Amino acid sequence: MKRRESGKSKKRKLIKWVLIGIPILFIVSGISVVAIFGWEMTKSTVHLSKTVVMPYKPENKQKVFKTDYWDTIPKPGESLGALNIESLDLSYPVVQGTREEELKEGIGHMMGTMLPGQGGHVILSGHRDTVFRELEHLEVGDEITFSTKYGDFIYEAVGFEIVSADDRSVAVPKDYETLTLTTCYPFDYIGDAPDRYIVYTELKSSP
Repeated sequence: MKRRESGKSKKRKLIKWVLIGIPILFIVSGISVVAIFGWEMTKSTVHLSKTVVMPYKPENKQKVFKTDYWDTIPKPGESLGALNIESLDLSYPVVQGTREEELKEGIGHMMGTMLPGQGGHVILSGHRDTVFRELEHLEVGDEITFSTKYGDFIYEAVGFEIVSADDRSVAVPKDYETLTLTTCYPFDYIGDAPDRYIVYTELKSSP
């Protein structure tokens, strides 16, 4: 009888250890899998942190000209020079500001945008029935010269666009030198025109 009880006792102990051991085995296995996965993720993160990601740059990015021109901001109505477009036989003075009183003097430079030689976005505006009457005849490749007290900044027309009058996407900062011309559109419209005619350029040379 004692041998039978002893055998049963050993069997019960074995079953007990098996029942306890199996969950422990699963827990240890789970911890091992999580540890291995975490280590691999850590290695991947470290590798990515050391990887240099090159920012996107357009292939045909325009030239950047950095100068010390225009160390003070011109006052409204102040003369900045003249704009000349030989292909259109166009030549008009350029003044600071685009209010009506300034546009009566010629072509207006939009305040808040860059000036020639500052390496940014230069925007000029003018009336379609006066200074920019012939602007619709400008063609890609035509040169536009902005003559200033520092010398001539020569730009080349590269594209045209018609946008609504309330479109503000044209007047955005840029990290390279470019000139944009704007005027009301259609050119033969009577009254407040609903659109704007935009000329895009790239800088070809500076003083």
